[in-house]
Amino acid sequence: MQRFAPLSPRVVALSWGAALLVWPLAWLLLAVAQGAGTVIAGGGWIGVSVPLGAHPWGLVNEPTVAFAISRSALFLYWLAPPLLALAVAVVVPTVLPVPPGWLAEVAVFQLAAASAVLGLGWAARLGAIDGPAAGLERFWAVSPALFESVSALLGAIAVQPAVARLTAHLWGEPGGPRRGRRLLAVAVHIFPPALVWLAATVALGWAVPPVALLGAAAVLAGALFAGWHWMPRSPLHPRPELTVRRVVSLWVVAVVVFGAAVWAGAPRRGHGVALVWGVPGMTNNVRTGMAVVRLTPPPAPKTPPAR
Repeated sequence: MQRFAPLSPRVVALSWGAALLVWPLAWLLLAVAQGAGTVIAGGGWIGVSVPLGAHPWGLVNEPTVAFAISRSALFLYWLAPPLLALAVAVVVPTVLPVPPGWLAEVAVFQLAAASAVLGLGWAARLGAIDGPAAGLERFWAVSPALFESVSALLGAIAVQPAVARLTAHLWGEPGGPRRGRRLLAVAVHIFPPALVWLAATVALGWAVPPVALLGAAAVLAGALFAGWHWMPRSPLHPRPELTVRRVVSLWVVAVVVFGAAVWAGAPRRGHGVALVWGVPGMTNNVRTGMAVVRLTPPPAPKTPPAR
């Protein structure tokens, strides 16, 4: 049986396909965190907005008019996206049971890496105008610069386990996980997806703040540091055969998913698209100027009861 390792061309191709699939998922999870958090606080979740060049939003009906300034909103609404990104980046490569196979391995790495790079590095600055950083400044007197710096630092730390897990499989290469090989594995697996994400954002017409680039770059630097510093343990089980058919199949699905993410993340009149399945109430947070796309048929108008 042919053995594969992180630098095998087939594994790299599989990893890039997995990135096209799971980086949009990691971006969507930021909106999911806000929506689910608001439901826990007693509100309603009515949709999502996932623009590539602005912070994602969980579109909700807030439980009260003063919800945004409440303590529950601090953790379940404003901080929910970065906290979920931090949890995913740390927990997925360390605790989540992963079935044997390279598809699962590269998906775990790319989901953790995307959560750190996008959720903690890239998104923090995008929310300084309208997002968590802006909310924390307005209602909790937290400086956006402080929020962005702490978020990027946590991202650089959170990406360490994912890198250590990936480079552990370099024990299958002749000579083992030498430092140069570890750095190359990190660069090959994480930098191309990050560049594709940036290219897609710019191509769609979003203006990318330089600080957002710095935030993402800080997390990427943390990944390189992990590859340079940590000598990984040997993997617990060998990876089975990886067929070309599986790589091609993943790429077909990934291109469709990434295409949908690009459509949903494109600007409309300078704003993101609101993908709505619920009914906005008086306390909804759908931004003025968002193009609303209903994912479900509008509810039928209520008729007064017959007398």
